[in-house]
Amino acid sequence: MLPASLATAALASAALVVVGPPLDGPVSLPVTVPLLLAAAVAARVLPDRVGAGIGLVAVVLSVAAAIAALVTQPEDGLRAVAVGVRGVQFAALAVAAYAGVRRLVRPRRGTDAPRRDWTRPVQIAGLLCLSAIGAELLAAYSDNTGDPGGVAFALVFFAALYGAPALLARELVRRRGWGWPSLLLLFAALGTAQACLIDQSLFSADYQGYEGWEEIRQASLIPPLGISAHNAFSFIVGHVIYSFAAPAALAEAWAPQRAHKPWLGPVGAVGAVLAYAAAAALILSDPESHSGSPAQLAVSAAVVAGFVVAAALIGRRAAAGNRRPTEPTGRLPLWPVFAAALLVALLIDFSPQTWGGVLLSVAVTGGFGVALLAAARTWGWSVRHSAAAAFAFLLARGLMAFTYFPLLGDVAPLPKYAHNTVMILAVLAAAWPALRRRADQEEHP
Repeated sequence: MLPASLATAALASAALVVVGPPLDGPVSLPVTVPLLLAAAVAARVLPDRVGAGIGLVAVVLSVAAAIAALVTQPEDGLRAVAVGVRGVQFAALAVAAYAGVRRLVRPRRGTDAPRRDWTRPVQIAGLLCLSAIGAELLAAYSDNTGDPGGVAFALVFFAALYGAPALLARELVRRRGWGWPSLLLLFAALGTAQACLIDQSLFSADYQGYEGWEEIRQASLIPPLGISAHNAFSFIVGHVIYSFAAPAALAEAWAPQRAHKPWLGPVGAVGAVLAYAAAAALILSDPESHSGSPAQLAVSAAVVAGFVVAAALIGRRAAAGNRRPTEPTGRLPLWPVFAAALLVALLIDFSPQTWGGVLLSVAVTGGFGVALLAAARTWGWSVRHSAAAAFAFLLARGLMAFTYFPLLGDVAPLPKYAHNTVMILAVLAAAWPALRRRADQEEHP
């Protein structure tokens, strides 16, 4: 009965925090108060999954209402006490959500029916959302920062643009028995296609009016190619890490026993293809996405094809067993992997946007990649190690977003920092189930 009691207490606590005492005006009764109290009663008296479902719906609606209230508040409209109380409210809602999910997925008492596997749909949805967050929303550089409606649209759209192809690439690799090197090459193909063939931002001299775009481009411009070396590294490698690899590593680590198994059936694969095609077509319909010349597009297509061919060749060798890994010599702790990845991510972020910075970023990233391959072959690597590296990169990107304002539009400080905080919390929520120890589910790559 612990999850039921926990859900009831958390929902009731969140309702009491919402209602008062008054902090910035007269006492009022927001609509979320009766909603949460009713959900608390339902979580206590109704059957497990029914009560849990009602409670989770109430939590989602209450979180959306609370975020909307925060971002529409004037910059000086919330005192420190009010901010603290809102923090307690969000904590109570988080506890209620956790308890509700626990009740939703646990088997019914008194039955011999096998427990339904909820990991696959959760991993699919998680990868879709994490790809959208890692690719665009975590960096908080656009004018949708802090806008609940804009963020909701961006989450769906970028899930189709980045999450759907990430799922498809992962599906191909897992069905063929390939490994992470092939998956990273496919992600590089997707990142190159995004920056060079879809939005064509790599070739643009002033893309979408982003502040500082032209200065950054000129600092490491390669005139014969018409591209910036810094932008080429930032866009392509950035997509590989933040849009595809880090979300995939975290989602796989949520259920290590499924890390190397396919997730999509025929319907899911077709749906992912259609979603990706629709999102890409929508971007291509924008005149801003037609900045590449025929020669640049042809070379880009050849590079994409080269990555795909390399992924297939390396994957076939791995699947055939031609490369036998060295016998593991011990278990590498997670913290050195996390610390090294965090240091690499911060070095990349703080590198100047010049040729020197590009060379430093390439050297640091390449060295880290080689170190990961060596550690994976000799130190008993697991999916949790991959998740630790993924968490470090996403955490660094989220923390860096606090240090600047969006490059497009005029966003007030309160919604900007509220957005940053929510995105960091999303990353932490994704990392916790990925990194917690499950000795019976460990699986090596």
